[in-house]
Amino acid sequence: MINALNGKIVEVTHNSVIVDVNGVEYYAEVSTNAASYFSSHRNEKVRVLTKLNISEYATSLYGFKDEEERDCFNQLQTVPGIGAKQALKVLSSISVEDFIKALDQRDISALSRIPGIGAKSAQKLILQLRDTLVYTDDSASGVENLKNIGKQWNDILESFIAMGYDKKVVQKKLDEILKKESSKLATMSHEKAEAFIFPILLRSLA
Repeated sequence: MINALNGKIVEVTHNSVIVDVNGVEYYAEVSTNAASYFSSHRNEKVRVLTKLNISEYATSLYGFKDEEERDCFNQLQTVPGIGAKQALKVLSSISVEDFIKALDQRDISALSRIPGIGAKSAQKLILQLRDTLVYTDDSASGVENLKNIGKQWNDILESFIAMGYDKKVVQKKLDEILKKESSKLATMSHEKAEAFIFPILLRSLA
């Protein structure tokens, strides 16, 4: 498994990058959004997150500018009828944040505008991914918010993940509780706050 390429961007097209890693050049297919990002870092040392797909017919390396894009790429392929190529087309047509927001708002119209995704496929995406790829509407971007929730409450997150709950679903519910109970939590120590939050979170996930 190749997790990432750490090297210099030597070539970028609208859907691919070539990365020089200690003299060995790797070709990776990317979304046009990622290509735009890497194009601005041409001849600079970057970290390209990757996913290696091996099939009966081909071996393909896909590249991503951040963990959110790679996670979205992987989750898209859990939807029947969507393979790696179609997942990359989705990521080329809409930002990860806007895609997650469209799922959260059940915006079939926005999703149907993605090439290759009609109304039926849009409904399928919403049903399959809405509770997996979640969006938290705040002054900061929803995606950024998801990355930051776990820093202070990592023990609670890990406890629920160990019990088999989906990480993003737990993150979303935890964020809702933290906002709703913010005044009470402000008067508690961190240990008491964890003890207070745990049963509420458990009930919300039931």
